[in-house]
Amino acid sequence: MNPGPATGRGVNVSALALTGAGALLVAVLAVLVLSPDQGPPASDPAAAARVIAERFTPHELSEADSYRSWARAIGIASLLVQFGTLAFLAFWRGRPMRRLLERLGRHPLRGALLAGAGISLLLSLAGLPIDLAAWKLGRDFGLVSQALGPRLLDWLLATLIAIIPAAIGALIAMAMWRRLKGKFWIFASILVAAWAVIVTWLWPVVVSPLFNDFERLPDGPERSEVIRLADRAGVEVGEVYEVDASRRSSTLNAYVNGIGSSKRVVIYDNSIRELDSAEFSALVAHELGHVKANDLVRGLAFALLVIPLGVLFVQFASGSALRRNHDDFNGPALIPVLALMVTLTAFVLQVPGNALSRNVEAKADRFALSLTGEPEGLVDLQVGLAKSNLSDVDPPAVWQFLFGTHPSTIDRIAIAEGSRSEG
Repeated sequence: MNPGPATGRGVNVSALALTGAGALLVAVLAVLVLSPDQGPPASDPAAAARVIAERFTPHELSEADSYRSWARAIGIASLLVQFGTLAFLAFWRGRPMRRLLERLGRHPLRGALLAGAGISLLLSLAGLPIDLAAWKLGRDFGLVSQALGPRLLDWLLATLIAIIPAAIGALIAMAMWRRLKGKFWIFASILVAAWAVIVTWLWPVVVSPLFNDFERLPDGPERSEVIRLADRAGVEVGEVYEVDASRRSSTLNAYVNGIGSSKRVVIYDNSIRELDSAEFSALVAHELGHVKANDLVRGLAFALLVIPLGVLFVQFASGSALRRNHDDFNGPALIPVLALMVTLTAFVLQVPGNALSRNVEAKADRFALSLTGEPEGLVDLQVGLAKSNLSDVDPPAVWQFLFGTHPSTIDRIAIAEGSRSEG
């Protein structure tokens, strides 16, 4: 059997490292190119620190620190379970695993389909205790209102939804790996990029409604304010929806998702009920900033830039792992190995992606300030969000660097305070 370069035969450690470093370098350069120019106002960290000291009691800061410390521990545990499960499936070759791979290999494509579905199901089952721990933590701190039964139903629905693309993706990956050899990464990159676009387009209208009810924001002061700010900003928002977030949580939020015909601004019902007019305006203006700057397209552009070298690294690393295991290079053993390498690569490339996200969110805050002209509204909003979500106002630097998708609360208040001082 001549598996060819697609499998990683002949790929030495230095070539593998060079490919990985190249993928990471492209991601970093993409962040530099795609990050929006921040412009004014300059941030005022000293003023932000005073706001934190004045607006948060020691008890509130201690409670948020306790909650977030446990949440970070649960997050780390989730990563360990995910990577540990995938690494076990990718590298353990005891007799039961060899027998299973042999049986699946009798019909490689069907075996890949079953392997993809099985891995997805196993990951979901392995992560269930972690998911329940996160649910209980939220219940204990008053953030989660959803009862256990509905939470388990959500988990089951999410598990069933995840199995379908996992199985189909494994089948397609096996077919391409066997047929395309060294060109696997080219066609796989095209498919992954197409999938990213399709998910961004269809998720708001196909998947999200399975978990929540979305209703057009009714006529009233809130909708009038959204339209007023959108007209002032000169942006087309698509549709504006209210989502019943309160059925699960007491947190406050809003977001923009979708592209083209599925583009929408979504506002939590909690936010509509609990925010005052200035805070609501700041929240909406921030989301309109994302629409104005086409930030979803910016995120897709980042993905499209990093996917090719990322997939090439996955190809090389998967082939090297198969060779180490003495696996059949064209058999279903490919699927758990691919799953591990894809997850590892996505985790690493997500770090610069999060840096881009933080820059985008900071720019949206600055846009909100220019649109509303009310720095106090943004300050009040960030204080309210931090209290309702039990946010760590100044999270550990390493955690923020690795996982932070938004600037910290103190950084966002510093932007608003900078606007006040410049004004």
